[in-house]
Amino acid sequence: MRPARTEQTRAGGPVQIEWAIAAALVGALSTFSVWAFLSRRGLAARAADLDKALELRTTELESARLQLQRLSTEDPLTAVANHEQFLEFLEREWRRARRDGLPLSLIFVDVDGFRAYNRQFGRKAGDDILKQVGRCLATVVGRPGDLVARYHRDEFALVLASTDGPGSFKISEQVRAAVLGLKLPAAKDGPHEFVTASVATSTAVPQRESAWEELDLIKAARHALREARAGGGNCVLRANLGLTGPPELVGARR
Repeated sequence: MRPARTEQTRAGGPVQIEWAIAAALVGALSTFSVWAFLSRRGLAARAADLDKALELRTTELESARLQLQRLSTEDPLTAVANHEQFLEFLEREWRRARRDGLPLSLIFVDVDGFRAYNRQFGRKAGDDILKQVGRCLATVVGRPGDLVARYHRDEFALVLASTDGPGSFKISEQVRAAVLGLKLPAAKDGPHEFVTASVATSTAVPQRESAWEELDLIKAARHALREARAGGGNCVLRANLGLTGPPELVGARR
């Protein structure tokens, strides 16, 4: 009887081995499945992190590009457009006005007695005046199609698209009143008690067959500005494009 039990035990050996191998394979597969699952989760998390990093980097690059563009077109002191941007914008609007047959107006603003102010209060105080005047002009001219720019030192320029002569003169008077309304104390040897501005405007409807260019609009407005300064400042003058004599004094305020 003992040999029979021995044979039975031997016969069961391979079965046990097969079950052990199967169990090991199942365990290995389970372990691999868990590892694969965790790996997928890790890869997905890594991919999400990379997407966030890429999005952040793209945002930073776009911000840097906009900052560079702003610095290339903006006056660093007053935060309005600089001289180069003014010329490009005026040329573009002149072509558009000539194509569409629309009026285009230009306003020049000069801070009266600015040199005297600098002599008395110093350059930093003068810079503060220009900053305040720049912000003031930006509040008066708020349409998307308009532009406020620092033209030269204490001079500013405004480009008004689709604006005729009467409309430009009305805005010019608003500019003059707004600067005076700042109530900034003027220099003792200045022409007025408070800081004021000389304002000049010119308007044209560019024609395809006309030889006039945007520079002629600048010349006309600056001619009127010289007359406004010579008259004591704190006034508005309007010039017609191509005017040979002194511009017409359409509204003086002192």
